Amino acid sequence: MSNTSVTRIALKALPALSGSSLTYNAVKNVYLTQGWTSAAGNFYYRAIRVSNRLIIFFNIGEGYCHTFLNGITLYAWDGQKARMIAQKGWGGCDWRCFNEKFAREESVHMLANYLKSQAKMLGQSVPEQQLLSFSRQMVAETQQKRIA
Repeated sequence: MSNTSVTRIALKALPALSGSSLTYNAVKNVYLTQGWTSAAGNFYYRAIRVSNRLIIFFNIGEGYCHTFLNGITLYAWDGQKARMIAQKGWGGCDWRCFNEKFAREESVHMLANYLKSQAKMLGQSVPEQQLLSFSRQMVAETQQKRIA
């Protein structure tokens, strides 16, 4: 898939975040939204990774001492629009320091749980390791470099 194709998908799948409010950070390999600053002085933004089938939103905050992960939302691209399939949040006393490995593994488990529920609705049983392996592959696809 070409960089132009992925950009077109991102513009269609994320219309409210397209144009000047969405930038690409090649070093981190992530699309970034414009941020905002809270009354407490923390800076918040979304980091977004996309593939042709999956979109991962990381809600991130930067405080005076830590970068933290407030939540993860997964969207499935159905060819017409992005549809939310899973969401997990942390906050208050349950906040998490941002860590790429933790964010990736949480995304994998969220996707595997979604696929498990879909299989169950279809009357199918898929081994847990197979679901995790497939989910890791799909999350890894969102981490591939899209723009040079």
